[in-house]
Amino acid sequence: MIPSVMHAVTGRDFRSQKAILRNYARFTVKGESYPGIIPITDAITEGIIYFDVDELSLGQLDTFEGDLYERTRIWVETEAKEMQNAETYVTKSKYLGYLSLKGWDVKAFIKKDLEMFLMTYSGFPKNV
Repeated sequence: MIPSVMHAVTGRDFRSQKAILRNYARFTVKGESYPGIIPITDAITEGIIYFDVDELSLGQLDTFEGDLYERTRIWVETEAKEMQNAETYVTKSKYLGYLSLKGWDVKAFIKKDLEMFLMTYSGFPKNV
């Protein structure tokens, strides 16, 4: 969702575009500043689609996201109103109890938590 986090995890920058993910909702993980998404009929989640993500970067993202999430193929709608096949990390059903009922606000995260989050994960690609 945030290009600087993508860069911290993969060490790369990717072309990106705003997109909408339908039938999924995003909630804050209990006790954390980051979110998880789950399927919910008629929900709309705004996000970013990254293009041409290589296999090494996907592996780094898989490791970063950990066991809480499962990489899942989905369809998103781009700003140009085109449907695009993509992948996202969905909270595994066995971890649904880890999610709060509080929606996740990217603007609040950037303002309040992003700097500490990036410091926590700086150098992550070197450890994969």
